[in-house]
Amino acid sequence: MVSISVIIVNYNARYFLSNCIESLFESVIKDQIEIIVVDNKSTDGSCDMLREQFPTVSCIANKENIGFSKANNIGVGIAKGKYILILNPDTLLRSNTLSEFYSFAEKHEDFGAAGAQFIDGSGKYLPESKRNFPTLKVAGTKLLGYSKLYYSNHIERDQIAEIDILTGAFMFIRKSVYDKVGGFDEEFFMYGEDIDLSYRILKAGYRNFYLGNNRVLHFKGESTVKDQFYLKNFYGALGIFYKKHFPEKKWLYTPIDLLIKGIITVNSIGLPKKTEQAAEIKSFVLIGEAQECYAALENKLKPVKSKIIKTPDLYAEGYDYVFFDSKSLGYSEIIENIGKPEFFGVKKRLLSKDRSFYLGSDYSDRRGEVVEF
Repeated sequence: MVSISVIIVNYNARYFLSNCIESLFESVIKDQIEIIVVDNKSTDGSCDMLREQFPTVSCIANKENIGFSKANNIGVGIAKGKYILILNPDTLLRSNTLSEFYSFAEKHEDFGAAGAQFIDGSGKYLPESKRNFPTLKVAGTKLLGYSKLYYSNHIERDQIAEIDILTGAFMFIRKSVYDKVGGFDEEFFMYGEDIDLSYRILKAGYRNFYLGNNRVLHFKGESTVKDQFYLKNFYGALGIFYKKHFPEKKWLYTPIDLLIKGIITVNSIGLPKKTEQAAEIKSFVLIGEAQECYAALENKLKPVKSKIIKTPDLYAEGYDYVFFDSKSLGYSEIIENIGKPEFFGVKKRLLSKDRSFYLGSDYSDRRGEVVEF
């Protein structure tokens, strides 16, 4: 029986997608989940990788990039689970994440949806884990660069609480609720659709929750290049939201549109010319038991110093990079350790299960680093 259908919309995130699926396969209720990947015409071999490495995963290969909302609706359309999990390909889950979300939802009859606590590839907490409803004041100050009102700072990071807005990178939703409110609004190509869906779930009489006791690693930005197209979708989503839900406030439309256009223009000036990360690794620690992989890393990177240790608690300062061996440790242990104080200031990289590549992300506004070896 399928309890949870995991829907992943993918766009050129092959290596991160591979690790994401591996983390789902570590779930303690893996026999109760199905994984559906909707690919938006990737050109990086994502679909071939899925067919070769994960034959049990359903893959819908779109002939064009139809956007996040429409792709998710297609995936949910064939889902068999009582619950669905909208999940980004650049995420990693602990082995008990799905079981804990399922158990929590089953205890609440008016459960609509729930989100988790996000940490990024450096182990840093991401404040967008919990957000307030974007009133004009909240959204306006956010657009102007003031985020205090935008985030639900009254809720502690590790707390379990009701919340207004969930994040589309991880949305655990009762499928009957998703169907009742009509799923994602396909007018939102990318961004803003999670705000809209969260709001409609609340309007339908259900509750949204933040389960801060469960951490999800979100590398961020893997399916998005920060360009003009991104800016127009990211900031333009607010205009779509207000025109949809507040038709009586037409006098606000023009000021909002002008503000958004101005912000897009200003932000366009500072767009990074390159999104790739070039890294020279002078010293590293490999945490795991992969001696052959350690030798291969040394041969490829030729560091000034390096060492291999079996567990994270043996780590000592004085190294630029920490490599976590996902095969030796498992994703749960990596997620638990990557944000610990002893690893602050050290760049982190994750070895794939087959140890053929490593990946990581040091900046939330750039594409991550993937290196084959």
